[in-house]
Amino acid sequence: MGKASMTSAEPWRLLVRIGLAGGLWLAATAAYAEPAHILRLPAEPVDRALVRFGVQAGVSVGGFPVAGCTGESRPVIGVLTASTALRRLLPPGCTFERIDEKAFRIAAQRVPPAPHVAPTLAPAPTTNDLDEVVVTAEKRREPLRGSPFAVSVVTTEDLERLGASDFADAALQFPGVAETNLGPGRNKIFIRGISDGAFTGRTQSTVGLYLDDVQITYNAPDPDLRLADVKQVEVLRGPQGTLYGSGSIGGIVRMVTAPPDPTAFAAAASVEGMINEHKDRSFSMEAMLNAPLLEGKAAVRAVVYRDELAGYLDNPRLGLEDVNRGRRTGGRVAARIELPGGWQAQANVVRQALNTSDSQYTQGGARLTRDAAILEPHDNDFTLIGGTLAHPGSMVDLRVSAAYIDHDLTTRYDATGAFDLAPGALAAFDEAQVVELWVGEAVAASAGQTRLRWLVGLFGSLTHDTSSGLLDARLSGGASRSVFQRRDRLQEAAVFGELTYDLTPRITATLGGRLFATRVETRSGGFGLARPPLPDIQAHLTDEGFAPKARLSYAFAPGLVAYAQVQDGYRAGGFDVPAAADGATAETDVGSYRPDRLRSYEVGGEATLFDGALTVRGALFTAIWRNVQTDQFRPSGLPVTLNIGDGSNRGVEFEAVWKPDAHWRLRVSGLVDEPELTRTSDQFPAQVDIGLPGVAKHTAAVDVSYGWNLPHDLKAEVSAQASYVGRSFLTFDGGAATAMGDYGQGRIAATVKGARWQAQAYVANVTDEEGNTFAYGNPFSRMRARQATPLPPRTFGLALRRSF
Repeated sequence: MGKASMTSAEPWRLLVRIGLAGGLWLAATAAYAEPAHILRLPAEPVDRALVRFGVQAGVSVGGFPVAGCTGESRPVIGVLTASTALRRLLPPGCTFERIDEKAFRIAAQRVPPAPHVAPTLAPAPTTNDLDEVVVTAEKRREPLRGSPFAVSVVTTEDLERLGASDFADAALQFPGVAETNLGPGRNKIFIRGISDGAFTGRTQSTVGLYLDDVQITYNAPDPDLRLADVKQVEVLRGPQGTLYGSGSIGGIVRMVTAPPDPTAFAAAASVEGMINEHKDRSFSMEAMLNAPLLEGKAAVRAVVYRDELAGYLDNPRLGLEDVNRGRRTGGRVAARIELPGGWQAQANVVRQALNTSDSQYTQGGARLTRDAAILEPHDNDFTLIGGTLAHPGSMVDLRVSAAYIDHDLTTRYDATGAFDLAPGALAAFDEAQVVELWVGEAVAASAGQTRLRWLVGLFGSLTHDTSSGLLDARLSGGASRSVFQRRDRLQEAAVFGELTYDLTPRITATLGGRLFATRVETRSGGFGLARPPLPDIQAHLTDEGFAPKARLSYAFAPGLVAYAQVQDGYRAGGFDVPAAADGATAETDVGSYRPDRLRSYEVGGEATLFDGALTVRGALFTAIWRNVQTDQFRPSGLPVTLNIGDGSNRGVEFEAVWKPDAHWRLRVSGLVDEPELTRTSDQFPAQVDIGLPGVAKHTAAVDVSYGWNLPHDLKAEVSAQASYVGRSFLTFDGGAATAMGDYGQGRIAATVKGARWQAQAYVANVTDEEGNTFAYGNPFSRMRARQATPLPPRTFGLALRRSF
């Protein structure tokens, strides 16, 4: 997999040369030619056939479903233009019109008018829209149905039914996905039991979090971006080192925003009001505007929002109620334009500010209360400026993206009596982090569905991470002293690619790999508590390697596919804060932690049964994790980053969607696994037989809905969701005080829809379950009293949405 050294890496020069040559080659291959495609389209329901046609022909198909255009498609096999293939594919009653060289609209053929029939029960909202069953998580358009990899999608309609304003609200409906509950803007995401602990520090995230094509985090927590005007959320499970590089050893989460639409004006607005069992009220507002420009050749799409987040914890010591209130405000603007020669350009600006007035943990066993001398606020500000240049061609699809991200976080902890202070001496520990990320990627992929398909890309990123810790004892007459100050710089460059070849009409093989090189530099100082004084520290670490991928899939039928796959993930190494910085030890060495590597083996597949009424996806997997990185806390409360040992996981995951008729829809998912350490490094307390921290060995979720028609062209739906999280521990040593999990929660909702409006009433945490979610409280006091992070109490809400 690679090696680590403390000297400069020769592969940097090689990567630069490859990058320059590859960039010239990518630009040269983007020329347009008249499209012709090798198409293999079986007879199947027309909605599925159109999805398959769009992916194989590399075109967009809109306007479906259409009344009167139903039934089975005709089989199409051969080398054909898109229009010829579509003409042969569509069953009687269907026709189409061509919008441009890459887009078609389906329409119904004119037939004599039929006698009027009074409306009956209507379908519940479904996800049959063609654009919503196509995923791009593997950097090319693939139909969700029949895709030979572990992916799940939650669409706009699903998000509305779930009442999900951010990813945390929807996480448990994805199989194998877990998230910590430290508070808004402070959480970590885990997939398939690959957990390095609840604490956020120097280690890179185990899950890559993406907004469209851009990775938006490095080692910072999930910024909790509101899912405003989001088309769908995709979760790709298992290590994704080949396509996504460092920091995706568990998988990726990709939030796909609704793009600017140059064909039509659109606007929408929503308001929501809530009250919880603690009698605290909250609300949210959101508005979207889409405006075509330049006679349909350009468009601007903007969304703005504001959330007032309810509190539910009281602080009797300070005489305050609902102290953990919060506020989230933000917006996004995207502009898109069609350029000469078939090029498309899009620019994006995203800004969000999120702040909470206190932490959300309890202490000492009291329910929804915490006695603390100092409030613990948290701020999380996120800014993204980026752009994309794309050229969809008949032979090559080219996409180049670049972005700058600024992520600022500040956190205060009650540090009364911490470090060298006298017991009871009031003090606060203020932690600040500023992460600046420049990232760019160029990807070229073969267009259409030829027997040999390929993808090649270049990637580069530069991260500046500035952080500091300050002990402020002025509240008790003391001084304000620096604990540490550091600046880290991470560079990564990579060349990656995949080849997919149809060995037979049923058997497909995929081989891929990523050649990467990373360099980490650190400068740290400001050790105001160290005794004797510590000098400033400078160090660097390089790493290079290769992340392979191999997959073999077999299509028994259009709705029945199986696959076997092996792939790798990796994270860069780095440097720790010296132990002597807390003033409790004379150890002055700067500790480094090594890169960690994960290899996953899995077999899985999908089956569509009972004439399409039931779709089941599942996988069995085993993962081997070497040199597991983790962020933990020393007894003093100061963070420590280290390699805690080796780990593994094996398990089975499943997801099933059942739509027996036009009214019912049931979605069930779950994970059963055995995450564990197999070897400890003796650098930190750990056990090999208790599982990895914060990821339960059993999780399950269900989402059921029923829809029908009301008078006056209205539609109604009732829905319910439930989830269960099994038992786990907060830390690797599995102490009784760190046990958590083993709880369930549910939500029920009733929705009424008109042509342009929707109203939903709901109850969240129906049983008012308290639980003890996966989160820590305060690193300076957690050893003195049991801390727990409960679920928010039962909440009643009403949401109104209107489109224009």
